[in-house]
Amino acid sequence: MLYVPSRYRALGVRSFALPVSLQEIPLVKSTSVALTRSCDALLANPATALVVPVIGIIVFALWGFLPLMKDIRNRFDHGGNWKKSPTYLISTSYLQPLLLWTGATLVCRALDPVVLPSAASQAVKTRLVTFVRSLSTVLATAYILTSLIQQLQKFLVDMRNPNDSRSMGFDFTVKAVYTGIWIAAISLFMELLGFNTQKWITAGGFGTVLLTLAGREIFTNFLSSVMINATRPFVVNEWINTKIDGVEVSGIVEHVGWWSPTIIRGDDREAIYIPNHKFTVSILRNNTQRTHWRIKTYLALSHMDAAKIGTIVADMRKVLAKNPHIEQQRLHRRVFFEKIDPKTQALMIYISCFVKTSHFEEYLNVQVMSTYLHLCLQ
Repeated sequence: MLYVPSRYRALGVRSFALPVSLQEIPLVKSTSVALTRSCDALLANPATALVVPVIGIIVFALWGFLPLMKDIRNRFDHGGNWKKSPTYLISTSYLQPLLLWTGATLVCRALDPVVLPSAASQAVKTRLVTFVRSLSTVLATAYILTSLIQQLQKFLVDMRNPNDSRSMGFDFTVKAVYTGIWIAAISLFMELLGFNTQKWITAGGFGTVLLTLAGREIFTNFLSSVMINATRPFVVNEWINTKIDGVEVSGIVEHVGWWSPTIIRGDDREAIYIPNHKFTVSILRNNTQRTHWRIKTYLALSHMDAAKIGTIVADMRKVLAKNPHIEQQRLHRRVFFEKIDPKTQALMIYISCFVKTSHFEEYLNVQVMSTYLHLCLQ
């Protein structure tokens, strides 16, 4: 048991040199007396002997644990970056928070039996101990869970195809889980402090109704942003076409906002800002997600070549059948003489097939090449 003589305790507490005028103030005098009695009771309590080693644990966790783990690692593994090693990751994400939580819990446990002389100081001590215990528990739990989810996210990202820009809401799900963990941590912290979170939730629901009535457009835009980020009908750098309020919009997606509008870079390189709730009530076409591009056109022949039309149609079918860029199995490939143009008396040959590409430039090249071969056949 740690024992401090009374003369040193008195010297430690009464070493404040206050002017005579300040000592005569009742508030200062009563405060000094209360602090003196509290410190005397704290130093005379046997629980003080338990606080000192626990504080040593906290100091070790903050400044000594990581250097010790680094030294142990270097004795067995001399290569690699320390901050990128699994040892550093486990130490900072799991072991160090557990050590800090253990130290804070032991400090609170050592201070629990301490009885202060006045009821006010005892109440302050009890509230402070409860606050530290609750805060350390909530922070340690939330930090360890978020670290675990972060490592799981990194593992799943490494397992996926790096060229796949569409994660079907994976990033949004991770953000939602992060948010849920911290909301649950705050709720648990308030419960541990003695607050009734059900009243706060009820007040929050009433506030949500008021917010919806006051800022309906803003709230609707936010919910639409959540849905867009969750379902991912389009992502950044994709080419989309849509019709917003009767206006055709076509361009590359530059930014998908949450509160802010989505930015689309138009075909003429102009910036188009569209509120996200407009996408939820509009038909949208995503050209980047195409698996094929369709060639659908008519070739006009002179009525003087009516005798050759059968040969030309057969040759065009052979050209399309031999083209490696044209889909041959899953989708149709059609070349037919369809009609005679009533104005020009031209013979109209209908051509319909699909190019095996998602890139518009490759589709144009195949289309031009097919037309050129047809002209050569003529």
